[in-house]
Amino acid sequence: MGAPQQFPYPHRCPQPLGALRIELAPTSERAVLGGVWRPYGRDLTREGPHLIDDFPKGRGKIDRLAYVKGDWDVEPTEVFTRYGRIKVGFLPPEQSGVVLLRLAGAGVVRLRIDWEPAVNVWSEVGGRRFSTS
Repeated sequence: MGAPQQFPYPHRCPQPLGALRIELAPTSERAVLGGVWRPYGRDLTREGPHLIDDFPKGRGKIDRLAYVKGDWDVEPTEVFTRYGRIKVGFLPPEQSGVVLLRLAGAGVVRLRIDWEPAVNVWSEVGGRRFSTS
């Protein structure tokens, strides 16, 4: 037996992008939660799996993603994650700059896409500098 397989589609798994840059609103009883997502690029076949795979476990498991055609350079109808294939749907053009994530049995998360590159902010703790971006 070999090492355990961590990704069911290894031929479709790009190199890791880095930390998931997402800010979510506090949980609530509302059906739609909000937040901001800062993808590293405009290739949804790469950014979508990163978002789904690294989405905070305590918030639920994403089983569908929807976006506006034209917001991304690569526009898939499915993405391949460590959980398997996830269907991707489309939103009307007036929803540009947003992705919707359906959580299995837990509602919908509406994320505003922040296309601007993250600002590299430094903080000092105990005489050492750390990047917070």
